Amino acid sequence: MKRNYAILLILILVLAPGMLLAQRGKGGGGGGGGGGQQGQAQGPGPGGGQGQAAGQGDMDRTRLTQRDRIHAQATTQQRDQFRTCDQTMKQTRDQVRTLSRSAKGTAVDPDVLRRQHQQIQEQLSTMQQSREQLMAGLSNTQKEAIQKRSQAMDQAHERIQNRLQEMDRELSGPNLNTGNVAEQARATEREMNSYQKEFQKMGNDLGLTSD
Repeated sequence: MKRNYAILLILILVLAPGMLLAQRGKGGGGGGGGGGQQGQAQGPGPGGGQGQAAGQGDMDRTRLTQRDRIHAQATTQQRDQFRTCDQTMKQTRDQVRTLSRSAKGTAVDPDVLRRQHQQIQEQLSTMQQSREQLMAGLSNTQKEAIQKRSQAMDQAHERIQNRLQEMDRELSGPNLNTGNVAEQARATEREMNSYQKEFQKMGNDLGLTSD
C-alpha cells in the first residue's frame, strides 16, 4: 500500500506542471480572441470616415462638372451682350445718381429734373431689352442654372419701375417737393445696385465674365 501511495504521489508531481501550463495557454488564447474582437469593432471607424470623405469628393466633382458644362455653352455673342447690358446698367445708375444730386441742389429747375427722369426711363427700357435679348439666346440648361437670379432681377426691375412712377407723380404734380424726388432717386439707385449685383453673379454662373 505504501508503495502504491508513493507511485501515485510521483505521478501527481510529474503531471501537475503540465496541467497548469495547459490551463494558462487556454486563458491566453481567450484573451487573444477578445483582443481580435476589439480590433474588429474598432476597424470600421476609419473606413466609414474615408467613405464619407469620398462621397463628399464625388459631390464636389459633380458640381464642378456641371459648372464646366454650363460655362462651355457660353458663346462670344452672349459675352458681348452681357458686357453691353452691364455697361447700360452702369450708365442708368449714374443717371439716377445725377438726378438725386440735381434734386438736392440749391437752385432746382423742375424742367431739368423731368428731362433727367425721362432719360432714366428710356435708359431703363433699353437695359431691359438688352437683358431680354441675352436671355432669349440662352439654352434651356443655362436658363435653369440662373432661374433664381433671373427672378431676383425681375423683382428688382419691378421695384425700380415703382420708384420711377413715384418720381413721375411728384414731378407732374402742382406742388413739387424736390426732397421727395431726391429720396426716391436714392432708393432707385439702391435698387439698381441690387439689380446689377445679381446680373454680374448671373454672368459668373454662366461663364460670361471670363475672357
